[in-house]
Amino acid sequence: MLRGFQRIVSGMTLAAIVLAGAAVAGAQEPAPTPTPAPAAQPATPEAPRLTFEGDTALVTLLVKPDKTTEFESVLAKVKESMMKSEKPERKNQAAGWTVYKVPQPVQGSVVYYFLIQPVVKGQEYDPVMLINEVFPSEATALFNTFKESRNGGASTTLQTVMKMGQ
Repeated sequence: MLRGFQRIVSGMTLAAIVLAGAAVAGAQEPAPTPTPAPAAQPATPEAPRLTFEGDTALVTLLVKPDKTTEFESVLAKVKESMMKSEKPERKNQAAGWTVYKVPQPVQGSVVYYFLIQPVVKGQEYDPVMLINEVFPSEATALFNTFKESRNGGASTTLQTVMKMGQ
């Protein structure tokens, strides 16, 4: 009986995630598109282009099925950039950033979720800008790969209401 209940709950959870992704996709609100940064570092640091101010952020990205390998290679470079950064905030950001992939395509796209919990407030979350901090000579090419792999997406900030186990 419990095993059947777990399957139902797991199925309901997956359905909720897929429907949330589909709802986001149908909302026609494009996710912030990172823009390539110049290869040379400016004299004064730019303000972050993509920040989150809530407790948690959820980013939904729709990726072309034939471009998942390229998309994931950009994510690997983001991770490498954050680990090699001299800024301690980047390691804190990376520690709370998890990437999920929905195993079945949804409306012709592969859905990826970035769950960022906790958010490091006021910090840059634009993947290409993070790459640019450590690998500026690669940022433009990786931006193009990132842009060409996507079908759309959206992001939202979440506030904690309650934790069920506490």
